[in-house]
Amino acid sequence: MRIEYISLLVMTFLFLFAWLPGSIGKVKTFGGRWANSNRDPIPGKELTGWAARCERAHNNLKDNLPGFIVAILILGQTNQFDRGTELASMIYLISRMGHYISYAIGNVTARAALFFVGLFSNIYLLLKCF
Repeated sequence: MRIEYISLLVMTFLFLFAWLPGSIGKVKTFGGRWANSNRDPIPGKELTGWAARCERAHNNLKDNLPGFIVAILILGQTNQFDRGTELASMIYLISRMGHYISYAIGNVTARAALFFVGLFSNIYLLLKCF
């Protein structure tokens, strides 16, 4: 299997499980009864700390993953994979994983740097589609 598809597969697994840390934090903050409800806001309680950062990291992943998916699928369908797309897809994968982790632990500098590395990797892949 091509590196680009492996990167997409690993990103999909990350996406499928990235909600879990934030949800654990929600259960700890709001309780199991709230988690099994319609999840209406509880006055005076809000998600804070690592759980809130994990939730924001997951939302950021949801916002940015579609562009990567589109790029990999188009490049694969048009037989445009090359050494550059291999490298860019691996950089995207590593930077997005690092982005999630640095967001969760509160490292703002690393988070911002990794976001832009992933963004530029994705832009490179999208531009290769033309």
